[in-house]
Amino acid sequence: MFPVYLKEDGFEEPGDPIYYLVTRDGLFQVKRNALFHARTKIKGLSWLMPEQEGARLLLPPIPAAILAEIVAFFREVFRVHRAEAVVLLYFNQEDRRYELKIPKQQVAGGHCRYEIGPTPAGWVRVGTIHSHAAADAFHSELDDEDERHDDGLHMTFGNLDGEASVVCSLVVDGRRFTLKPSDVFEDAVPGVPPVSVRERTLQVVDLETLPRDSDAEGRPSSV
Repeated sequence: MFPVYLKEDGFEEPGDPIYYLVTRDGLFQVKRNALFHARTKIKGLSWLMPEQEGARLLLPPIPAAILAEIVAFFREVFRVHRAEAVVLLYFNQEDRRYELKIPKQQVAGGHCRYEIGPTPAGWVRVGTIHSHAAADAFHSELDDEDERHDDGLHMTFGNLDGEASVVCSLVVDGRRFTLKPSDVFEDAVPGVPPVSVRERTLQVVDLETLPRDSDAEGRPSSV
C-alpha cells in the first residue's frame, strides 16, 4: 500500500516515489522517478472495499391526513388558478410529528415563486412539495436546478385533474436519489380521501398574470 495525503492549504509535496493525493478535484495517483513526475486521476484505491452512492430516509412515514391535505391544496389551486403550487414540510423531532407550511406564493401554469423563510425553533425543514397541475409527476430540469443546493426530501404531484400521481426523491449534495411513495407515505397516493381546504389557505396564493404558461386544460408548457 502507498501513503495517502490531503491537499490542504500549505501542502508540501512529500518525497514518496508513489503516493495518492486527495484534492478538491478528486483522487490522484502521483508518481515520480528519474524519467517523469506525473499526476493521474483515478477512481479509487484498489486495496479498499467498493462503495456506491446512496441515501435513505430516516424519518417516519408521512401520515395519510398530511397526504390528503397536500393533495387537496394542490387540487384547489389547480381548480381556481389552473396552476402549480408549493408547500413546505417540517418535522418536530421532540413530538415526532409533521406539519405543513404554505408559503406566500405567486403561481402560474408552469411555475410558482415563493420564499422559504426561517425554520422555526425545534423543527427541521424536511423539504419541498410542489405540483405540476394536470401534467404528469416528474422531476424536471427546473426542479433539478432549484433543488441542487437544497438537501432534503423533494416531492412532485401531478395529474391533479384525475387520479393524482407523485414522485419522491432525496437530494443530497446535488445528487437525486429516487424513493418509492411507499417509502415516504403511510398510504398509497391514488386512494387519497377528499378533504376540505382550510379557508385561509388560498389567501397566500396569488396568480401571476404574466407569463401565463399553461394551455386551456391547465397543462404547463414548462415545469
